[in-house]
Amino acid sequence: MRAGLKALGARADRLRVPPEELVETGLVLLGRWLWRVGPGIIGVALFLGLWQLGNRAYGSFILPSPLETGRAILGVLSSPEGWGLIAGTVARVGLALGFAALFGVGLGLASGYARLLRGMLAPVSTILLGMPATAWVILTMIWFGPSHASIVFTIAMVTTPLLYIGTVDAVLTRDRRLEDMAAAFGAGPWRRFSNVALRQILATLAPVTGITLALGFKVAIMAELVANVAGLGGALATARAHMDIDRGLAYVALTVAALLAVEYGLIRPFQRRVGQWKRGGLI
Repeated sequence: MRAGLKALGARADRLRVPPEELVETGLVLLGRWLWRVGPGIIGVALFLGLWQLGNRAYGSFILPSPLETGRAILGVLSSPEGWGLIAGTVARVGLALGFAALFGVGLGLASGYARLLRGMLAPVSTILLGMPATAWVILTMIWFGPSHASIVFTIAMVTTPLLYIGTVDAVLTRDRRLEDMAAAFGAGPWRRFSNVALRQILATLAPVTGITLALGFKVAIMAELVANVAGLGGALATARAHMDIDRGLAYVALTVAALLAVEYGLIRPFQRRVGQWKRGGLI
């Protein structure tokens, strides 16, 4: 018993880290964290500084200060209506991007493997990609009226071609030698697609998802503003009518905040996960 306790104590002594090594490790970790986030903090500080200079040069009626805008943001968030506006816009963007992913990625996969279908849809995707978002807003208002359906349809029509073209390009640029290697080891067509090709396609398509998300929010705000539908865009139209510049900037800032929340909460983790195969990991 005593021998066992002595052995356990000796092992604990070996595992004990000297305080100077703990301090050195902590400083190294702190330095790495500052190196990673420091440039972003400096960029935000410079942006806020230029914003404050603009406020001093033109006045609060033209450009409210960051502090005044922050107070307006707190005023919006202090009411249930403000959270309802944010939820409405985010829900429309999410629903529209879901439809866009279903049709854009689905047709892109089919077109990437079927040359005839790719040739048929190439001019259609180019035409849809070139259509101005404003034109879709006007057309959908005529077709559906100023409703939630018109907003969702507009976002979907603007973002679907982008996902389609990105998916087709991802299919065509994949490394087919990896699929040939899998076939040599006896993998069937479905296993080659799901375990080899699809991972490459998703990794190539991942950057497009971030661009599509940002575009979806931009179109949503514009469509809500024009259609005057309840949401951040509709609230921005009301602030413009009342010449409430503080509230207007607050709604813009909340839109960017919602975009960043979805970006770092969903899109970035997805991008990291689908890119693991490049670093030797498993999806």
